[in-house]
Amino acid sequence: MQKYLTLADGTQWIGTAFGDRSIEGAGQLVFNTGMTGYQETVTDPSYLNQLIAFTAPLIGNYGIDPTVNQAATLGTQAVIVHELTTFSDHYTSRQTFDNFLTIHHVPGLQGIDTRELTIHLRQTGTQAAILSNQPILNFDAKFASLPLKALTPQSLPVALPKPTQPHIVVIDFGEKTAITTALIKRGCQVSILPATSSLKRIQAYQPDGILLSNGPGDPQQYPAALPLIRQLANRYPLAGICLGHQLLARAFGAKTYQLTFGHHGLNHPVKDLATGQVWMTAQNHDFAVDPASVTTTPLQITTIELNDGSVEGLRLPGRPVMSVQFHPEAHPGPLEAGQFFDQFIQMLHHQEVSANA
Repeated sequence: MQKYLTLADGTQWIGTAFGDRSIEGAGQLVFNTGMTGYQETVTDPSYLNQLIAFTAPLIGNYGIDPTVNQAATLGTQAVIVHELTTFSDHYTSRQTFDNFLTIHHVPGLQGIDTRELTIHLRQTGTQAAILSNQPILNFDAKFASLPLKALTPQSLPVALPKPTQPHIVVIDFGEKTAITTALIKRGCQVSILPATSSLKRIQAYQPDGILLSNGPGDPQQYPAALPLIRQLANRYPLAGICLGHQLLARAFGAKTYQLTFGHHGLNHPVKDLATGQVWMTAQNHDFAVDPASVTTTPLQITTIELNDGSVEGLRLPGRPVMSVQFHPEAHPGPLEAGQFFDQFIQMLHHQEVSANA
């Protein structure tokens, strides 16, 4: 069965369908340069309503491991690959990638030159696209006719915090499971609350610290969250990841802008400006913090991306507040950026010592 990938500029690729062959999808088309981690990518809530094109030439060879999903549902609109494997071979695999997408009602396209598609996106920038079962005559009308998906809130059983465990409240804008896992592995107790939670509701959980999660979309679409973030920053140790980083910046007066084609991959070098240390990081975002606008705020830039110089980290001098644009949970990806969580926990303990002094 043929499927048609049509971009807003009229460019079209024709390939073979896989996944849910009856479904069509529309959204922003982005490319991901990761050589592994296709399962974690398509289950990442930050890809809500996007079509993902993988640059790796062969996808699906190690199948699907149900323990590494980053969310219970798939928010991506479609998956595009050069070649999909017809079988998978790994001891953790329980099903094929094709079957996984079919069950979750996500369409796929294979058999096109994804190198050509990626070069086109790098030249033209991220743009709207449609994966359809028939050639498209009116792009705008077809795009408007296809439904968008909504975030499915994460949930975690809530218990009274144990005296010996730091209690972290994660504000869920589209949280990845790996973030919660990284905190729990470091001895924290975690509660997940929706982004619409009030300060009073958050305080009722008696948190030792707050983490603003990753999530999809333009940070300008979250104006209601900014007053809450300022309140939280004045009361608790606070950290932000990806969208959480962008929202922290906007809460203190910085601006954000859309990248030409975004950062989606596992090999982005990030430099710590204080130490000169360089980390390889996993990234997934289409927007970034405007560095010039940070100079008019109380925030300070801590890390930058070495490929394009974009802002990768912030801190609030005098307060236990920090954020990073990259994904320190690195599932999949390099591990050295995980020290972000260690630094966050150290902030909690330092705050506790300061409070008792």
